[in-house]
Amino acid sequence: MDITQSSRLHFHMPSPTAEEKISLAASSTVYTYHCLCTHLLLATTTPLPSLPTREHSCDKAHIMPLPPPPTASTRAAKAELPRSDHYGLLLSTRLDAKPEMITSDEGFEKRYLQRCGRCNLVVGYQLDWQQFAGDRTGRREDLVFLLPGGFVSTSEMVMGKTPSQGSIGLVGVAEVKA
Repeated sequence: MDITQSSRLHFHMPSPTAEEKISLAASSTVYTYHCLCTHLLLATTTPLPSLPTREHSCDKAHIMPLPPPPTASTRAAKAELPRSDHYGLLLSTRLDAKPEMITSDEGFEKRYLQRCGRCNLVVGYQLDWQQFAGDRTGRREDLVFLLPGGFVSTSEMVMGKTPSQGSIGLVGVAEVKA
């Protein structure tokens, strides 16, 4: 049997349509999101629109819990960790070293900005512990606030969709600082 003859039909098959690609991706329970520049930034078991949002904030950011950072004890006792229905990870993002102070009519916030690793677009932020009751200081690592309109789901990206200008609703840092 000549392999070139048997494989020729395989290479002449048409590419799957966008709908077929989505149906293949829909069987997964992990939702992936990309930056507007198409760089993969987020993987989560909860769809982004299903996450709670900040109600008393100008940006209406989605609140995503983050897993605790791995330590030697958690690696050793991985089987003993409690199971959660939600798991989310930031991928290929860059955290600003210095926080930004955001002022508004309600007061101020100390934000550590999360940026796309490719195009540098601000896609989210983490708050400082000083803004919450307690004695802790520094960046709060258990939550990330994801800006609406900064992400495109993988299925939307495969279909060639981009967020419409009306739905982006991003609030720039310079606009809030005033």
